[in-house]
Amino acid sequence: MASTRLRDPGFLKGAAAPLSFKDALAGSSSTFPELCVSSHRGLPALLISEEEIRSLAAPFDFSLVGRFPGRRPLVDAIQNFCFNLKLIGEFSVTVLNHLNVLIKLVNDFDYCCMFSHRSYFVKNCFKKVVKWSPNLDVEVESPIVPIWVSFPLLRPHLFSPRILSGLGSLSVNLSSRIWPLLWALVRPWRVS
Repeated sequence: MASTRLRDPGFLKGAAAPLSFKDALAGSSSTFPELCVSSHRGLPALLISEEEIRSLAAPFDFSLVGRFPGRRPLVDAIQNFCFNLKLIGEFSVTVLNHLNVLIKLVNDFDYCCMFSHRSYFVKNCFKKVVKWSPNLDVEVESPIVPIWVSFPLLRPHLFSPRILSGLGSLSVNLSSRIWPLLWALVRPWRVS
């Protein structure tokens, strides 16, 4: 049962379907402009449009990076740990380097729940969870942190995107990733 859930065909639908050798040589029919080869500081460079970068990053919207400052357990142990979290959707764990893994989730709820916890112990190895972004440098600490905002006396009918957005803008710039949990009137779960 677990092995069926952990299979990763197409890296959770982020990859294109396989091409034949002939089709690969013919090239793709991309809607983006042709790539431009240039140089930057005397080194060859490939110029890619911002629109194409955003398009390439879109399948990673619900991705997190698991950082293991000391040592990293085997990928199978990390996958089993994620499976035991009872996530709603599919997930994938991919090694980025010897201390970091990419955890690719497919829905906002799993993303919010895992990101709000911030740290875990996997096989006695400490894992810190940080938000993935196209500009993330795994060697630098991320400035993005989750917070839980409480509105203890707010009436249930006022838990709407417009009201919550207005209340959130009064004090901090709240990420839209947290809104699904507020709309559902639930607090992210904790794993002991």
